[in-house]
Amino acid sequence: MTTHDITRTPPSLLRRARRTFFLVAVVAPLIISAAGVATLLVWLPSLPDEVATHWGVNGAEAFGPPSAYLWIILGIGFAVPVIIATTTILTIGEHWGAAARLLGALAVALAAFATTLSLGSLVIQRDVSASDVIPGIEGVMAASFAAFAVVGAAAWAIQPRVRAEPGRTLEPKHAVRVADGERVVWLGTTSMPRAALAGLLLVLVALAGLAVFLLATGREGGWIVTVVLVVVAVALAATASFRVRVTPEGFAARSLLGWPRIVIPLDEIDSARAVEVSPFGEFGGWGWRVGMDGRSGIIMRSGPAIEVSRRGRHPFLVTIDGAGTASELLQAYVDRARAAGPARRAASGRPEVTP
Repeated sequence: MTTHDITRTPPSLLRRARRTFFLVAVVAPLIISAAGVATLLVWLPSLPDEVATHWGVNGAEAFGPPSAYLWIILGIGFAVPVIIATTTILTIGEHWGAAARLLGALAVALAAFATTLSLGSLVIQRDVSASDVIPGIEGVMAASFAAFAVVGAAAWAIQPRVRAEPGRTLEPKHAVRVADGERVVWLGTTSMPRAALAGLLLVLVALAGLAVFLLATGREGGWIVTVVLVVVAVALAATASFRVRVTPEGFAARSLLGWPRIVIPLDEIDSARAVEVSPFGEFGGWGWRVGMDGRSGIIMRSGPAIEVSRRGRHPFLVTIDGAGTASELLQAYVDRARAAGPARRAASGRPEVTP
């Protein structure tokens, strides 16, 4: 089986990356949010008692006190970044890399977005009387997304580049050998953790209750909530559990619904191994993920995973129990096919061509 030389991140670089991450993901959102709150408080005397809080295609549709924007700044602009930063620090550990860097940039970008959106929505309503028409919010939204992009890009740029340390290769408990003509199949199932599944089911129940309430009372938004409920339910059913197969033909994984799925033929596989995976550190989360290093996979939890190295493409991983046995069996088929190649060419009388 192919072995990999794992080089640990230099401690000094790791400390600098974490320190910069804290400044970007916690300190910067605190400063931006504090500036936004201070500005809002200064503007309060020039704001009406009721301000527009929601715009539709025909203009302002919903109204509330100016303090509603205070909670947007404190919630989205500061509380969410702190949650992102805390989760990142606690879950990534030694696997610090591009995913942490991206999450740090996202945290401060959210602070810039929330503050720009809140203050922009209020500045167009300063000194506006009840008889005046409240301007549209298109320009404010454009400025908010621009602030998100510019601040996020700057936060990404100032953080040091650290390549996440790959998970260690797991040694198989026993060797797997397959004789010529022998057919061995490995089957396994990987599923979302029960706690996460229970939480998502509670969300579905809440959405269902809200949809029933809105539709029964004839209020607006009932069909929108229903559509969201259906989309979330289908997405959960399609990604909650996957069936994994290792056969002489190669590797396959498919959702219990049949889609999404992936099939990697044996002749496209360069090698297979079992590795230790950190979902948040290497892939930025859970589910069908694409890592910053190009690897992709079905990442349901931390722990052992089958890593299939593909010719001309990035590796594909699946976290699953029994990854060591499955990867050893797949590697045995790869080795058998590789050994059979010269024998077939010799039997056919064709010269072996070395690339």
